[in-house]
Amino acid sequence: MQTEIEVEGVGIMRPLNDWQIHRARRIANRQNRAIAFIAFGLGMSVPQFKKLTPEQQRSAWQAHNRLTSPHTMARAVSATQQPAKPPSRWTRLSEAEMAHYGRQLLEMKARLPRGHFMPWVEEKSGITYSQAQRWMKAARETEKAGA
Repeated sequence: MQTEIEVEGVGIMRPLNDWQIHRARRIANRQNRAIAFIAFGLGMSVPQFKKLTPEQQRSAWQAHNRLTSPHTMARAVSATQQPAKPPSRWTRLSEAEMAHYGRQLLEMKARLPRGHFMPWVEEKSGITYSQAQRWMKAARETEKAGA
């Protein structure tokens, strides 16, 4: 399980916290927004990151990509945190069962970085993405009805 990567001559790349993600997403300039995810992971500002040599910037990008890849993120979640393997897509489930699996999928989606949930579902869960969406919808509707 990799939670940080040493970028030689630059620093240690760490996953972003919620505040850093929120701040990076609010940057209007698209190029600076992309750079912000890398810079914030290194504990830098965007202007500081731009002052790095091209080689250092490339190393930082590679470290970020390794740290946030779907494969790494799926391994980072321990076996005890993995949702129960849902039945095959041909099994008919009750509403309660769909809501149960949907809640587990919603929890996993919250743990993974933006854009990594769909690949995770397709590679690791054994169900289709549209089926996962239906189950998550069932979980949200059950939550609304209970509240």
